[in-house]
Amino acid sequence: MKKGARVFVRWLDIQADLHTDAELNPAQAESVGWILRDTKKVLELAYTRYTDGCKLVDKIAIVKGCIESMEEI
Repeated sequence: MKKGARVFVRWLDIQADLHTDAELNPAQAESVGWILRDTKKVLELAYTRYTDGCKLVDKIAIVKGCIESMEEI
């Protein structure tokens, strides 16, 4: 998808635990945001952006192999 598109992404996030013998599995995650970068390996989303001229953003980079589905909204 192209830069700037607003998307809903379902993906698997890591889990970690110290000093445990319990089985760990990836956590199901959902994110909504605007595509900043979409490469073969990484999807970078802005999930908060400011409309008052502030250039700061809140963003996340998701490894493509962890993405289960993605749709434009």
